[in-house]
Amino acid sequence: MKNTFLRNRRRCWIPLLYSVFQFSCGAAQFVDLTVQIEINDWDYWFLEDKRGLANTTSDERSIFTKAATVHCVIGADRWLMEGDFFRNSTARRWFTGTNIIEQSVITQGLPEAEIKRLSQISKFAMASPPVGQKSTRIYETGDGNPGRPVRVSDLMDLRGRICWLALCSGSALKREGRQLFPPSDLWKELLSAPAGFTDKTTVFDDGLGLPRSIELFTPEQRRIFQYQVRQTTNIIGMEIPLEFYGVQYRPARTNGWELQVTFKGKVTAIGVGSEPQAEINEGRPKR
Repeated sequence: MKNTFLRNRRRCWIPLLYSVFQFSCGAAQFVDLTVQIEINDWDYWFLEDKRGLANTTSDERSIFTKAATVHCVIGADRWLMEGDFFRNSTARRWFTGTNIIEQSVITQGLPEAEIKRLSQISKFAMASPPVGQKSTRIYETGDGNPGRPVRVSDLMDLRGRICWLALCSGSALKREGRQLFPPSDLWKELLSAPAGFTDKTTVFDDGLGLPRSIELFTPEQRRIFQYQVRQTTNIIGMEIPLEFYGVQYRPARTNGWELQVTFKGKVTAIGVGSEPQAEINEGRPKR
């Protein structure tokens, strides 16, 4: 009986000791997690309702939006994120240390009303891409930062930029002369910031170095964005946010500022991961 008890205890300790050995040898350097992100675009909702757009369209949008789910594998200088970043396609994005590789697959056709609306906006005849169509884009970047200055398009959608900021920005924050930008790129149309923004950032003191809090200020020292972590957990020596939220402001018609976008995120699953392997089928570098 005693020998059986000791054997069972040894079986319990072996996986734990193996994990500790992996971490001490530098093998377990990645965290695998799933996060839900909810975005509230207050500025757009007010604009839509003041113009009566929500009541005149057939596919009325509710302000009670469903949180999007994103799967991430993150390390000190490599990461992967994948999920339904777009309404009609899925996307996988890798940061290899020198490039962001994005692969997308069309999962459903666009509604006729949406195609008509896009055609009216662009003044060109639009068509929905065929289901199953795949595309690959490769962007050169030394730190994985998807944000870009004024007159340059950002590399990801809003949901992707939020996910990057909260869970993948450690390597960028360590760089000398870093540049951080508000997640929503609407600022490029509303204010002048040719030299970018100044930031007040605190990070977790570990090898990953994710942000605990961020404040961004315009050249006139007006706060345009703030981000905060609410809950964390420590896994293989890395401090990982479990809950986080952010607020972005915009200039009002008067001299004041008003709320533009808010977001919050919650990690729903987390564990030790392995290094993500990028798959390149086609595509060429883009700046």
